[in-house]
Amino acid sequence: MTNFFAVLVLSFGLNVLANNKFMHMAPAHDSELVGEDSILTSFLSEIERSLPDAVGTGKALGKASNHVSKIEATLGPIYAALAKNQYGNIDHISANYALHRLFVARHGWSIKGLEPSAGKHNASSPAGVLKDQVPAYIEEKFEQRLNGKGFKLHELAVLAATIEHLIQEEAVTRLGSAFKIHDTLLNGTFSEDYATGMLDTFITGFIISENLATKTAAEAEKLVNEMPDVFLFWRETQAFVRGVQQDITKSSDELNFGDLSKVAEAVGDQFGKFFDDTVCKKTKDALIKMEHRGTGSVRLSDFYKPAVEDGNWQFQESVPYLRELGVLEESNPDEPRVMIANYMVGPSNCIASSGFYAVCCKNECEGLLGHLEEKIAAPEATPETLAALVAALPSSQVLAPRILSDTSLQRLNEIAATHGGTVPLHGRLFGQWMHHAYPLECPYPHVSGTTDPKLPEEWLRVTGDEPTASIETMKQHMQSSTDTTSHMPAEDLMPWSQEEELLVVRPVVAAPQATSARNVKFSMGLLAVAGTLAYACMRMLKVGEPYEKAQKFVV
Repeated sequence: MTNFFAVLVLSFGLNVLANNKFMHMAPAHDSELVGEDSILTSFLSEIERSLPDAVGTGKALGKASNHVSKIEATLGPIYAALAKNQYGNIDHISANYALHRLFVARHGWSIKGLEPSAGKHNASSPAGVLKDQVPAYIEEKFEQRLNGKGFKLHELAVLAATIEHLIQEEAVTRLGSAFKIHDTLLNGTFSEDYATGMLDTFITGFIISENLATKTAAEAEKLVNEMPDVFLFWRETQAFVRGVQQDITKSSDELNFGDLSKVAEAVGDQFGKFFDDTVCKKTKDALIKMEHRGTGSVRLSDFYKPAVEDGNWQFQESVPYLRELGVLEESNPDEPRVMIANYMVGPSNCIASSGFYAVCCKNECEGLLGHLEEKIAAPEATPETLAALVAALPSSQVLAPRILSDTSLQRLNEIAATHGGTVPLHGRLFGQWMHHAYPLECPYPHVSGTTDPKLPEEWLRVTGDEPTASIETMKQHMQSSTDTTSHMPAEDLMPWSQEEELLVVRPVVAAPQATSARNVKFSMGLLAVAGTLAYACMRMLKVGEPYEKAQKFVV
């Protein structure tokens, strides 16, 4: 099998290519492109690793095969709960949804091109493919060969492994840039202290999205020295990186680039969890202390208080920017409120942007939904089943078991009534119901097209308006605040609308094929896909063939 893949690659002539500044990510540059040969190499590697060995014994290929198996285990409950097409597979939209959930769960990565607000993707160029379009690029080639029949679980896991492979390569490239800045040979050895300095440079560029390849040693050193003022969690970040370094290198006195490459990959894998456990947790705790009457929201006047009264660097977003993020609840215009769960998962809380992904606060609702998916293992469930599961399901802020309100049960039954007696798990109305059941964990799902979440610098570039409010503006909102809803129950203060949106409309599912036949066809299909992708890569390198693929999520 190994020889087959080597011949396949070589036959096409491809080579194997060995001031809140932290919130503002650098614009795209040449390093945001990835060569199509690199995409193909990673893709072929993951396909080969995922298949049985060449002699047909079916033995797993060690760690590599185990890697794909772990991805499948995480994807499995999500995949089982997604609506299948007539071939028993999931379509492109559902695949993107599942992959987005996977990477958030595994690494805290919001992969560009897979996030719920993702739109259309453009063509690759002779120079390569923009990294934020790589997932769509690979899926496009896969779908073409599969004749629109959709994705099976294992195929989806291979795609995920390919993306992870490319991200690991990117981390090593970033580390190589740090070495280049300091004129350090990649084939030399160095001390643990020197390695620590290299990793400081590496993680600095990662957090503030700086292209290290363009920096001099003096400029890089200046950036590192400024980090305590730029990123308030810098000391904690250094401690985290040093912990990873020690776990991997075991305090060795003599290290090489290969040793630090493993550290860089591990830092990338684990940084999302570190970020969520430190930065996100402290941010959410601060908002919960200001929560308004159990509504899962904070009055705008209270939201601005820490910045005005204490000089807090957070909670300064302007009203227009909050509104565009889908964070502002304005059913009562005299008392606008910031929805905590929506705010936490918004792009203004993302940092550490690589070409492929950003590190953002985790959507806690996805963990709750994952529990329901695992229990139900289907795209929909009866309202009675869901009510019982949710009543028994605790969260970080909700105790269980509990008794759901009559209003909550009535709304769940109304949703089921519009869908023939069952509730779709991946519909807007159920997402809205979950927001009411877990207001501090589940974001309110806006109707598609009513919000347009953007990173702060993207908002500035598009609108010309600052994403942060002035002190004077924040003071005005604090002074004009009036609470005219004190007589209303908290549940009535939370938004509710009847518009439904489904991830996909569930069609009739065909009977599954026999296991042995399915496995044979799957392996042959992967090999055929590899050939198709290789051909497409060569064709694009010559003529720059365009493609465009739309996708839609419940947002």
